[in-house]
Order: sequence, then C-alpha cells, then structure tokens
Amino acid sequence: MHPTNQDFERTLGSSGIIARMWNPNLLVRHWAVFGFFICTFTGSGVRGQVLRFADLNTRDFAALDRDKTVVVVPGGILEEHGPYLPAGSDGIFNNRLAEDLAAEIARRPGWKALVLPMIPLGAGSASEIGKRFAFPGDCTVLPITLRAIFMDLGDQLGKQGFRWVIVVHGHGDPKHNLMLDEAGDYFHDIYGGEMVNLFGYLWAMDLKDFRTAEERMQDGQPEHATMNETSWILALRPELVSPDYKTAKPKSGKSIQELAEVASQKDWPGYFGAPALATKQLGEQSYAQWLERSKDFLRKVLAGENYRNFPRYSALYGDDPGDKGAAKLNERLAQEHEEWLKKTVPKRPAH
Repeated sequence: MHPTNQDFERTLGSSGIIARMWNPNLLVRHWAVFGFFICTFTGSGVRGQVLRFADLNTRDFAALDRDKTVVVVPGGILEEHGPYLPAGSDGIFNNRLAEDLAAEIARRPGWKALVLPMIPLGAGSASEIGKRFAFPGDCTVLPITLRAIFMDLGDQLGKQGFRWVIVVHGHGDPKHNLMLDEAGDYFHDIYGGEMVNLFGYLWAMDLKDFRTAEERMQDGQPEHATMNETSWILALRPELVSPDYKTAKPKSGKSIQELAEVASQKDWPGYFGAPALATKQLGEQSYAQWLERSKDFLRKVLAGENYRNFPRYSALYGDDPGDKGAAKLNERLAQEHEEWLKKTVPKRPAH
C-alpha cells in the first residue's frame, strides 16, 4: 500500500504533530513514509545513472564523460507475427533487454548509460522466407535504408565524441544483421569507437535449448513466432498475446528450407512451430539466459576485448532463402525510388 496525500498531511501537519507521533497506529504510518523515501532514494543509485537521451539538454550532454558513457540503442522491426503475437514482438524483447543492460552498465562505478528511444525499423521480414513481400503487419525498410539510418546515427554520436554504442536490435534476418554490422564497422573506422550489434555474433546462437525433446520435435526449428518467441511475450507482455494461441496448429519445419515450403503455402498464417506449447515459465527462463549472456558479451566489449574478430551471425547464415528472394526486389525498389526522385524533384518549384 502506498501512503496517500492525507497520510502525508497528517504526518507533516503543524498542529499536534508530537502528540500524534506517539500514536501506535500513526507510528506505523511514519515508518511507512520513511521507508518509502528510503527505498526511493537509495534505489535511485542505479536509476540515476541510466539517462534518457530525449530528456537531456545541452548542459547535460556537455557534462557526460564520453569515455564512461555507453549509448544504448534499442531497435524493433515491425513485422507480422501471425494471429497470436503483436507486430512489435521483437521490439518488446529488445526494449526490455536494453533497459536491463542499461542498468547493468550503470552499476559500473563512474559509468552511465544513455538510452535512445527505440528505433522501430528493420529489414527482412520472416514472410520473405516464403517469398511474400507484402504481408499484413509487416512494415520494414530496405536493408540499405537500415544501414544508412545507423551510419547517420553513428556520425552524430561520433562527432559528439561518444565512444561506446550498444545496438540491441535482435532480429533473425542475416541481411538485417549485416547492415548493422557494417554501420558498426563504419563507426569504428571513422570515429575510433565501438558501435556493437549485440546480436550480430554467434554467441547469440550458442544458447541452451530449454525445450524438451518432444517439444523440439513438435516445434521444429525455432525461427519465428514459435513456441520460444510466444513464451517470451507471455513473460514480458502477456496482455498482448491472443488467448487462443493455445489452439494454434503446428506449422513446423526441421530446416530453413522446410520452413520456406511452409511459408509459401497459400493459407500460411504467419507463424512457424507450435505456439500452443508456449508458457510464461519458459519465457522467463529463456529471457534470463539471454540477459546473462548479453551481460557477459557486454563486459568483454567494455573491457576492450577484440570482439570484432568473433564469428559473425551474418557470415554464417548468409544463405538465408528469404534474403535471396528479396535481393532482386530490394534492388528494384531502390532503383525505382531513385528514378522517381530524378524525374520529380527537379520539377518542384523553389521555395
């Protein structure tokens, strides 16, 4: 129970305060109020080091120690996740992980985490695996657009002297990760800092599978909106999961090639695997593992280990059929954009 305004008024009022303090019932209230302030201010030690980029003014930015400030950039592709999960499922996971990593950074003596608002843009929807390039709920950008956004972001942060940038933009598309990797390499080469695509390295694939053997058989390869991802959202934002996920029919495949066949079926509902097997408990267990492994990787980065030579996800999984199918379409769209601009923009009247 939180103290009410009336409790504060009775506690701090000027008339008869000494006499009332000896009232046993009010003593409980006094200690409740005292405890409230103690918890608030002692707990703010960590929170006080987690800063919001959008909330700061120029003096605030000038006061930041660039060598001990880590810019945390959460991302979240808007991508259909079938009839049971929201289009922003990736962002829900990434945003929570970004907040927890920011708190971890703030626990380091003298360090601060500077959190940007989530960037809700990504490339390569899972629908592309089945050669579906316009699926209800998808709102993606071209891979080159994603790269340009993060290179632009790197320019702004680099010119202001920031050295550490952690991009928390987990999404399974190899091209998506390649674009983030290249933006990070650009930041390193031009500004001498570290702009890390957290999920771009193979540690993110070397995780314990908490599914039972029977569940793995039914769920198949955990690619998109499967048992695992449904469990994550049940753990993080259960109100956004449609209750009838428990009746979902399996749409499983043992390999990315089999999943491509599933996704190309006329009545494919937009998910893979067996979401009906999902549980909140599995989501909590799985998220805890992601968090601990992310913290471990973050510590290596901030300790100066040469993480950039670690094996990269985009290199190993570059043969993704979704990327191959989308490549020509993306090139054509980029060309169409450019041709439209050349044809239209010069005709506009000068302002």
